Amino acid sequence: MSEGVILIIIFAIMLAAMFLGTPVFTAMGFTAVIGMLIWMGPQRIAQFGVIAYTQGTSFNQVIAPMFIMMSEFLSSGGIAEDIYAVLNRAVGRIRGGLAISTTLACTIFAALCGSSPATAASIGRISIQEMEKRGYDPGFAVGTVAAGGTLGIMIPPSITFCLYGIITETSIVQLFMAGLLPGIFLSLLLIVSILLRGTIKPSLVGAAGKKTGKGSKDMDPDTAREIIEDAVRQAQEENGIKTDDEPELMKKKEPTFLTILPALVLIVIVLGSIYTGLATPLEAAGYGVIGSILIVTFQHRMTRKLFSSCMLNTARTGTMMIFLMICGFTMTFVISYLGISQTIATALATSGLGKIGLLILMYVLWFVLGCLMDPASMLILTVPFLFQTLTEFGFHPLWIGVVSVLAAQIAMITPPVGMNLFVLKANSDVPMSKITMGCIPYVIIMLIGLAVLTIFPQISTFLPGLLYNIG
Repeated sequence: MSEGVILIIIFAIMLAAMFLGTPVFTAMGFTAVIGMLIWMGPQRIAQFGVIAYTQGTSFNQVIAPMFIMMSEFLSSGGIAEDIYAVLNRAVGRIRGGLAISTTLACTIFAALCGSSPATAASIGRISIQEMEKRGYDPGFAVGTVAAGGTLGIMIPPSITFCLYGIITETSIVQLFMAGLLPGIFLSLLLIVSILLRGTIKPSLVGAAGKKTGKGSKDMDPDTAREIIEDAVRQAQEENGIKTDDEPELMKKKEPTFLTILPALVLIVIVLGSIYTGLATPLEAAGYGVIGSILIVTFQHRMTRKLFSSCMLNTARTGTMMIFLMICGFTMTFVISYLGISQTIATALATSGLGKIGLLILMYVLWFVLGCLMDPASMLILTVPFLFQTLTEFGFHPLWIGVVSVLAAQIAMITPPVGMNLFVLKANSDVPMSKITMGCIPYVIIMLIGLAVLTIFPQISTFLPGLLYNIG
């Protein structure tokens, strides 16, 4: 049986297991074991235990769960909402200001948590509702959050970069540096697109609010607050509550720059300690966890329920990632042992596709798989047996990491099965049809960003090259 047929059978088994509803890591592990039994013999099953022990006891496996824990405390502690509120007051008055503040908030929160779904869910909880109140098109509002949320896996510290570094034995510190400028570039690209689309079609950003009654972007905040407080007071009177009691809305202090300053300092500490070499990524993740707990505690938001929920979610997600690495490496072992990866490398090298053709093929593969599974699963499944081929074609390992992550970003908002689409559907009342239509323009915008990073790979390698003198 040829290697090509074996590869098709392996992927068919894995996809069938996934469509039956099993988790991705279970589908990978099951397929790997079946492959061992059929083509390698029962004696090779012991290798599964060796891989599990090696990956399960590696200190590198602690990095991702630590960043996950940091993101859980910051997300549950309302830090994202504070960042959004402060930025909204800063830029909310300009046309499309709410969408711009949403993108900026996603950028900052991404630098705190490193998770795309967490960023989309945390910012989306409040920003979508606020934009709809101000007359924004619902699809435009959700698309903005979906695209901004994907920045979580590009802007360091990125959990996905940690996994890529472990898989390819590439420096995680250099990967964090490689992702910084592309992440900022993508954020600016999204902001420019918001300004242009808001100018071309003002109804997208609520500019028609004065005529339709949906709201005005020029309403004075104090006036709006008085209207809401009067409504609260009237509701209290109708329910028999004393009117001299202060409305609940007035008791809640609005966040200021000082409120979010500790979170900004935490970004500097975590990234600064990594970039300057004062701490390893694992140690920096530990600083992030301690800092996030202190921020939530000193802002009087820490509760027993919040703490237990964050710890439980961290354990659940972190365990899933460790199992994903174990099953992914087992799948890679099977594919490599059967000579499939070498056959693929040889076929690509002799196909005459050239660098451009190979890139297009890789992008299509990443887009398709990224729609079917999360970014971590996609990387673990494809990078181990494609990495060597790509480097032999002259592509830089850091750049490969950046564009593979960006391909995963695009896949996460690509209709109809992008992961962030379902995250936002769960956090809003917007119909899936409008979410889909709202995300399509941002898919095109991010494809433009991918094209720019492909044409100018120096954007990814500039900072690592500057500090580490790499080519």
